[in-house]
Amino acid sequence: MPIQNFRKYPGDERMKLYRNLGNSKREGMFLFGYLEYVDDNGKTARVRAPERSYDLYIRDAVGNFQGMAPDTWPQGQTSNLMNGDHNSGWHFVKYPMYTDADAHQLESDYTEIRLPEIIYSLAECKLRSGDASGAGKLLNSVRKRNYPSENLNEVLYLPDGRAKLDMEEMLAEWGREYFAEGRRRTDLIRFGKFSTSSWWDKTPDADHHTDIFPLMRNVLNANPALKQNPGYND
Repeated sequence: MPIQNFRKYPGDERMKLYRNLGNSKREGMFLFGYLEYVDDNGKTARVRAPERSYDLYIRDAVGNFQGMAPDTWPQGQTSNLMNGDHNSGWHFVKYPMYTDADAHQLESDYTEIRLPEIIYSLAECKLRSGDASGAGKLLNSVRKRNYPSENLNEVLYLPDGRAKLDMEEMLAEWGREYFAEGRRRTDLIRFGKFSTSSWWDKTPDADHHTDIFPLMRNVLNANPALKQNPGYND
C-alpha cells in the first residue's frame, strides 16, 4: 500500500521511473513496468526473470504473474505474502546508483538522519498541541520540492494550500518522506497503529507485546538478573 500513499497527491516527482541523469543527479524513486537497457551489442533489451525465460513487468501488486501480459491477473489467485514472484512489487531506489562513467558521481551511503526529520518532528509536536497551521507550514517547507509548482495549491497543507492535515495524514506523510529509511515501525508504534491496524494480509495482533522487541537469548544468558520482555517465551 505505500505506492497508493504516494498517489494521493498528483504530480509527485518521486513517482517517476528512476533514471540516472548524470552529474550526480537522478529523477524518480521507483523501478516499475518493463525495465529496458542497452546490451553489449548496442540493442535495447529488457530485464528478464532469473528463474525462467520471460521479460519482467514490475507491478504494484503481488502474485504469480510469470510472463503474463501487464493487464492480466492470475485466475482464482489471492494476493498475499506467500505467493509473489519476481514481477511483484515496485522496487525503490531511495539511494541512487550512479555509474562509474559519471565524472561527478557520488557514493550514496545509508542516511542516518536528515534535516527534514527535525522539521517533521517539530511539525508533529505542533499538530499534537493543536497548531495544525504551524505544522502544515513546516511540512510544506520540505514537501513542496516533491511536486510541480502548478500543483502546489492543491497538494500543500493549509494555510499554504488546500490539503487538510490531521493525525492520520501526519502518519501518512511520515511514510512518504521517510519511505525505506528504517523508521516506519517506530512511527506506527507512536501513533498506536503497529499492533492494532490491518494492512494487506496483516490482521491486528492479540495484544501489544510486539511493540517492544524481545531480549536476545545471548543477552539473557549473559545476565541471569534480566527478565524477558512480556509476551515472549522465557
